[in-house]
Amino acid sequence: MRAGWLVALSLVVSAAAIAVYSQLLRVPAVRNNPEGYVAAFAIAAVIAGLAVALGRRWYAWTALAVSLVLLLGGATFNFVLARIPAAHTTLRVGERAPDFTLSDAAGRPVTLAGYRGRQPVVLVFYRGYW
Repeated sequence: MRAGWLVALSLVVSAAAIAVYSQLLRVPAVRNNPEGYVAAFAIAAVIAGLAVALGRRWYAWTALAVSLVLLLGGATFNFVLARIPAAHTTLRVGERAPDFTLSDAAGRPVTLAGYRGRQPVVLVFYRGYW
């Protein structure tokens, strides 16, 4: 019966990790550091592994498989697939910025060429994918 409790605990830890991470996804500290929920999946996998060691039942193997799939899937997504791609061009300080066109708050197009030679322009770019 101990294996059954470990299986249940493993599944509860996995479900709690998913629920907490999805609820706290808007918090930058949680979103930018996914190691916590990946570690929770690892803990769930260890607990499920103990359940398999104590009693080789189908539900223990199922919990171990679920925990390992979540662990590998979460680690792959957060540490491999979700990486910010490398910048195509990098400008040095003082180098002339390439011309571009963006929309302002009212939706009108604004080009960098329209500001050249008239006044100093400060460009601030936040490179991020959110």
